[in-house]
Amino acid sequence: MSLHFRLKTNRFINYKTIFSLLLSALGIWLGFRKFNFHEFMEAFLSVDLMYFFASMFIVLFTVYLRAWRWKYLVMPIKKIGVWQLFKMEMVGYFGNNVFPLKMGEILRAYTLGKYEKIPVTAAFGTIVNERLLDTLVFAFFIGLGLFIFPDFPEWIKKGGIAGIVLLSLFAIIVIILNTQKLFVKDLWEKLLVKHKDKKTFHSFANLVNGLTTLFKTPHILMITVQSLIIWLITIAQYWVLGMCLNVSFSVSQVVLIFLTTSAVFAVPAAPGYVGTYHLAAINILIFLGLAISQAQVLAVIMHGVGYLSMTSIGLIFFLKYHIHVNEVEKENLKINIPPGD
Repeated sequence: MSLHFRLKTNRFINYKTIFSLLLSALGIWLGFRKFNFHEFMEAFLSVDLMYFFASMFIVLFTVYLRAWRWKYLVMPIKKIGVWQLFKMEMVGYFGNNVFPLKMGEILRAYTLGKYEKIPVTAAFGTIVNERLLDTLVFAFFIGLGLFIFPDFPEWIKKGGIAGIVLLSLFAIIVIILNTQKLFVKDLWEKLLVKHKDKKTFHSFANLVNGLTTLFKTPHILMITVQSLIIWLITIAQYWVLGMCLNVSFSVSQVVLIFLTTSAVFAVPAAPGYVGTYHLAAINILIFLGLAISQAQVLAVIMHGVGYLSMTSIGLIFFLKYHIHVNEVEKENLKINIPPGD
């Protein structure tokens, strides 16, 4: 295995990493502090494996759909096949589940740049676009959920409004980068020339180029439809997950679980969102009326379905591409992303 651990210790082990690990540990303690081993194992052994493996298939299918969408986001830079992008998507999920500081996105951009011969910063820009689309669709479902299901908890309503405001600000920044691209580049170049840092300017220019591919593509309608399909299937998956324990959630309950567990991905945590995800899932399931042991088992299943499938398959492609983590970290520095952000 060509995995190099010659990384500077302070890049991975710093206050952000420690804070994330502490949050995950706190999440595990809060979620499982009331733990009855007998009841937990009784519920765990009752899991319907047919629904469990069906959920795994849905997870992998949504990743393939994401690769299909990514194809159109990358197309203004280079035409790349869906299968190739699927493998890189899996590498990214592997990175997020195994390495600290949410290295998955950098891993994905690095792999795309190295094997498709495009600037890594431009590749990263398309990934930022992908996340922007996901956030837009997430905000859409929050708004739709608040409109259709007015009985949502107050914290969901307030969190949804705050999220929409932050999303709007980010969308404005991306629009400015697109419509005032030359002005932004000129301003940035002037600032950097003063400091004689042309290398950073070129990295910034490539990043802007990747960010603005969303506005260059003639397939914006296709990309929008793809995003809606991806998230509708993701939401529906929670019903399948509930059936693992023979719990049939209503539409409003499925949407509520989806919103709660998706929002937790913004919280700093250990690799794979261990602990923070479990705490959020357990609490929302108890809120919906499940017994605590049943909620704990279902939270473990909900997390495990994605973690096991994406980490195991992602590892295969990670090894296939002979990725050197120390090289990826250098690209992280070039893109100027602070660790853990």
